[in-house]
Amino acid sequence: MTLIRRLLLPLILLLTSCWAAPASGQAFAEEFEAWNLRISSEPQKVLDELINHPLSTTDLTYQAQYHFLLSSVYLNLVYPGKALEAADQGLARLSAQEPGWLYHRLLLVKSQAMELSGQAAEARPMAAQALSWAENNQDAGLLIDALIGLGYVENTLRQYTSALNHFMRAYELAPQYDAVITQSAIAGSIALVYEYRKEYALAIPFFEEAVAHHRSTSNLLELSIALYGLGRANKHLGNDSTGISQLEESLHISRAIDDDQGVAYALKELAPVYQLTDKQDQARSMLNEAADLFTRSQNRYMLFDVHKSLAQLNLNMNDVRLAKDALLSARVHLDEQRMPIQAIALAELEAQLLAKEGLYRQAFEQLIKTVSRKQQLLAEQSTRELHELRTRHELQSKEQENLKLAEQNATQKLEILSQQQRNQTLSISVGAAVVILILLSILIYLTKKQQQALTQLANIDQLTGLPNRNHILKLAADCQQQLEAQQRLTLCMLDLDHFKSINDQLGHDVGDQVLSQVGAICKTHITSPHQAGRFGGEEFLLVFVDLPASEVEQILKALQQSVKQAGQTILPTNHQLTFSAGISHCHPGDDIKNCIISADLTMYQAKQAGRDRVCQAKPDPTN
Repeated sequence: MTLIRRLLLPLILLLTSCWAAPASGQAFAEEFEAWNLRISSEPQKVLDELINHPLSTTDLTYQAQYHFLLSSVYLNLVYPGKALEAADQGLARLSAQEPGWLYHRLLLVKSQAMELSGQAAEARPMAAQALSWAENNQDAGLLIDALIGLGYVENTLRQYTSALNHFMRAYELAPQYDAVITQSAIAGSIALVYEYRKEYALAIPFFEEAVAHHRSTSNLLELSIALYGLGRANKHLGNDSTGISQLEESLHISRAIDDDQGVAYALKELAPVYQLTDKQDQARSMLNEAADLFTRSQNRYMLFDVHKSLAQLNLNMNDVRLAKDALLSARVHLDEQRMPIQAIALAELEAQLLAKEGLYRQAFEQLIKTVSRKQQLLAEQSTRELHELRTRHELQSKEQENLKLAEQNATQKLEILSQQQRNQTLSISVGAAVVILILLSILIYLTKKQQQALTQLANIDQLTGLPNRNHILKLAADCQQQLEAQQRLTLCMLDLDHFKSINDQLGHDVGDQVLSQVGAICKTHITSPHQAGRFGGEEFLLVFVDLPASEVEQILKALQQSVKQAGQTILPTNHQLTFSAGISHCHPGDDIKNCIISADLTMYQAKQAGRDRVCQAKPDPTN
């Protein structure tokens, strides 16, 4: 997760690049507007000039504007601690929260500084407050900023669906051309969500859009960041040569514009490549340089990560002394409360070091503690449904243990009786055997019942009664395998429109009722051999097996009508329940995952085209 923090910078650049155009009746000082235009191209020079700029005036609003710009520059240079301090100084000069447009811009910048400092949970209410103010006061510029900022924080908190919704809304509000923030500039934000979800194939088109945009505008800082994200995504997909080339270009640009933090991130990402090619000394030199650069910004997440990487590299090189020094440095920058996963990784590395030193018993004990901490962390992150499942499983396990004990007791009694009364009648022995058979039958019955319950929980979404994501993907793959040469699957990705507003305005109970009703509608209209499943959130995947396009169209129209009627029953009159859908086709031999991705992207085209409609994916010319 910490490596992806480099990818958060496009969001920061967006948030700090359009503040100079406030709504009507709002105005920044003229010199601040001039500095703002140079932030993305000359952030260090702007910072030097700001620091040397005298604040002789007693005008608190002017001073607040100054600290806002100072915080924005620090964010661009990835100095979160200094950015947070400057934002607080600006807010202190606006204690009455007036003027509101300036106060909430400062609040939004503070939320970004807090997120970079590891306080995403605390930052979320601030970004949400800025968004609410922008909506109530019709401040279009701040509205886009706040949508991006809130999405940025939610993405870090792993609230991916909500983050993607906010980014997509900002994408729809932004113009395509002739503006500071365009749709292409926001594309990197959307790519970031897919990057966090490790859906790199979905991230790449948005990263490429951002790269093309920043090349055309000669925005070198944002270009280096977009190239960094694109290079990482290609590496994860196995496109090593392409990914490395993009990362090296990002490094070259960062050095050229004196973006020290960009250099550090690129070095940290490229070092493992050199390590794999037996250039371990060069890899260590790159990591040491990255550590020095991260020290300047006091980026504790990356300082921890780079020192941990140095420790692992030195261990691989059998340099125990340097490995121990690096581990100690990593420990200094570790916040165990906010970085539990990193704490476990560090403990595992410390166990490796103990083993290198021949302290095998201590290494073993360390690993035992690490396993325990891992289990505890996983337990804390489990959902209530998993807790209930575990409870049921434990109760059933106890029942099985009791049955096994009863079986053992019966067997022991039988053996005792056999030894003491070998001459007893055959009926006694038969009776004991019958008891054992009954117990075994009960045990087998309960075991099968438990397996059926576990299978149901593993494969069926409890809210809608439809197959869950993993099961619908398996069903789709099974359907494809059974296709004959001239047959095809029709895949439809369906997403409920404005579902977040239903949750926000009417409550999650109403949202759950909507999802449950849509699940029932899908089961009514889509029957075997066709399949329907809940893909995630308010998304549903429909699979039609060798069905003519006209019949697919009829079913989808019937679904649209049923969903709208259900919305009229469930929702108030000022809400309408509709969906947007994207269709793709999958033939024998096609990569079904790519076909599903195509349907998903086409569904987003339906969203952008106005919602409440079905769009067809463009045919693949190679087919």
